[in-house]
Amino acid sequence: MKPIALQSRRDFLKTAGAATLSALAAGYPRAIFANEPEAEKLKRKCGCALSGMVDDDETIEVASVGGRRPRVMARRILSEILQPRAEEIFHLVWDEIRRAGYEKSLNSGIVLAGGSAILDGLPEIAEQIFDLPIRRGCPTGISGLADHVASPSFAAAVGLSVYACRNRVEPPVRGSAFGPVGRVVGRLGRVFREFF
Repeated sequence: MKPIALQSRRDFLKTAGAATLSALAAGYPRAIFANEPEAEKLKRKCGCALSGMVDDDETIEVASVGGRRPRVMARRILSEILQPRAEEIFHLVWDEIRRAGYEKSLNSGIVLAGGSAILDGLPEIAEQIFDLPIRRGCPTGISGLADHVASPSFAAAVGLSVYACRNRVEPPVRGSAFGPVGRVVGRLGRVFREFF
């Protein structure tokens, strides 16, 4: 399968900057998948970005249109659709890293975050292309809904939230302007911000 050529820097940012599972499979043949939501479910459940990791005898069920029975197809077909897109996206990211002059600053490696990072084989492809250590990023040190967001899918959102909380700038206290009532209201506001 021939990779899809990107026409502009904006296409790069939309595709490589937000390397979603949808972006990875943007070139899939419509004849294989019944509709986009079903294709997305199939990619998340059965997708593998490195076809060498898929056995030849592995099969998957693909929903059909018009209420027909699901079809059975080789899992390798899905992998052969995802792999060229993953390689293309990583090559574009590497080109952008080099263009920005950061290729020598990545000694510690690269962290994959977002929904695409959960795709089997994606770290292996990234290691081949970047020739650097690669790992999946998962949120750590969080409480509350930790079991729901402890996935690479939520790493960026949780990381930004934690960063915002740790680097929050408090508004200037105007206790003297409002007297004791203003100080109490200000303290209550800070307490509510800590919990909510």
